[in-house]
Amino acid sequence: MQPADLAIDLRQLVITIAHTVDLVGVDDVLHGRRVGMLARELAIFMGWPEAEQQLLYDAGLLHDCGVSSTRVHHRLVVDLEWSGAEEHCVAGQDLLADFAPLAHLAPIIRYHHSRWEWLAQQTQLGDTARFANLIYLADRVDVLAAPYHADQTVLSHADEIRSRLADQRGCLFSPALVEAFEKFSEGEAFWLALQPDWVQQYQREMETHGTLQVIDWAQFKQCAEIFARIIDAKSPYTQRHSRGVSRLARHLAERLGLDTVTCEKIEVAGLLHDIGKLQIPDEIIEGPNALTPHEFDIMKSHSYATLQVLKRLPAIEEIAHWAAFHHETPDGHGYPFHIGGTSLPLEARIINVADVFQALAQDRPYRKPMQPAEIMAVLQERADRGQADPGIVALVAADLANCHRVALCMD
Repeated sequence: MQPADLAIDLRQLVITIAHTVDLVGVDDVLHGRRVGMLARELAIFMGWPEAEQQLLYDAGLLHDCGVSSTRVHHRLVVDLEWSGAEEHCVAGQDLLADFAPLAHLAPIIRYHHSRWEWLAQQTQLGDTARFANLIYLADRVDVLAAPYHADQTVLSHADEIRSRLADQRGCLFSPALVEAFEKFSEGEAFWLALQPDWVQQYQREMETHGTLQVIDWAQFKQCAEIFARIIDAKSPYTQRHSRGVSRLARHLAERLGLDTVTCEKIEVAGLLHDIGKLQIPDEIIEGPNALTPHEFDIMKSHSYATLQVLKRLPAIEEIAHWAAFHHETPDGHGYPFHIGGTSLPLEARIINVADVFQALAQDRPYRKPMQPAEIMAVLQERADRGQADPGIVALVAADLANCHRVALCMD
């Protein structure tokens, strides 16, 4: 049994993934959307077919889906060329290659940091070479322009940026693409369009562009697994966390006798619950000491960000709230919404307990993994203080060994 009433608009799903990936930028969450816009507009300028224009917009939105680390993201948006760039290209390809609705983007993402002088010799790549190179060019245009958005001096630096990219004609970039870029970017409008208000307006226009395509629950669940892989790749200390929470939450829901459709939804909410954590700097996630009050305030933002990202998909509103409420507690003193009592759904309470259990069972930079009995003691203390649902904690106590196995994805 599956939630047959949920039909997900693929266009909205692509933009939701883009929002998720862009969170890694922390202070600049529009990079992917600017790259998508630039790639599409350059394709239009060169007279490429409309299908290719849409393909390039989507590839631009998702080109950095293999990046989860804020440290890696910083390198990618600072250096014109970076020797470690290929790793995230391969990761991005691997994420999308088996997801049929977006698999056609995987080869473009794989080669979007490859030099043209190499791509031009790879005859087997066909159109992928020019598509990937256009994404690379759009990406580097945005990287070079980004420092000047805040003080609105990008026009003053436009010629400098154009010259620097033109110097890479035939090396990093196709001569034909550089020529088109030089002509198109002569107008001030090319650079003014990179301002946040206009990028967001462009995105809104693109949300209804093209033919409506709907994916079913099975495909959305597969995509939720992709989200989880992006999230869990953020740090060695978060590997398998989203998947562990998802599996344990479903296990507990089944033990409570909830119907299969609800269990399916809870499993997906578990996969998605930490989307907002992508915006938390790596230094906080991997800090060797307990969080300072300021760091904890930053950490509290991640649940709110999860809801804001998932709200783009109206069909999963219920799931979005269960995911975003994973730090809410029955006493109403959780964060960031302070929802408690009868207002806190059972499904969110389940994910809360699963989240705490899985986190304690994993290694962290400031402590070793806890043993099942130690985890149980923490959960019981939380239940006694009103910070966890006592019925769900009792269920864990009665099935402790299995819960530990499931939380560590050992089943």
